[in-house]
Amino acid sequence: MKKLWITLIIVTASATTVLFAQEKSPKAMIQDRIEYMKKHLVLTGAENQNFWKVYEEYLAAEMKTMDTYRKNLERQGIKLGSPGTNKELIEKMSDKQVTYMQDQKFELRKNLLNLEATYHKKFKTFMTPHHLQELYNLDHKYKRELTAKKKEAKKEPIGPVNGGKKKR
Repeated sequence: MKKLWITLIIVTASATTVLFAQEKSPKAMIQDRIEYMKKHLVLTGAENQNFWKVYEEYLAAEMKTMDTYRKNLERQGIKLGSPGTNKELIEKMSDKQVTYMQDQKFELRKNLLNLEATYHKKFKTFMTPHHLQELYNLDHKYKRELTAKKKEAKKEPIGPVNGGKKKR
């Protein structure tokens, strides 16, 4: 049980990071995750029959939770970028805004964890424990890969500086 909670916390933290790093529409992000899971997740016939509808529900609920978080921040005049890019924005915020943002982040994490616990119970009704663990591992792997791709895309192209001319 302890390992399950640790896994859920890691997935929650990863979800927060990855979902803010996205620039696609929510439907496109959901479809990307579904395609990834279809490619990598091995399910039995009975599991497969039930899984995809419930998984899509879960992803939609997760997106809605993230959207609510963003809207709550925006109502207070707080518009954040991708994780790791907000230091200067946060330094310019008032103490009241920073406190509100922190409170909302804790609320978001609580809501995501509650959502995961709810859907964990649903998945348990038709998935084996090993397949459920495989789902959590794949979801975490997907988010790590997506974050790595995002970081790679932000890197400057490798090549000569100043058109290959040396600085004097």
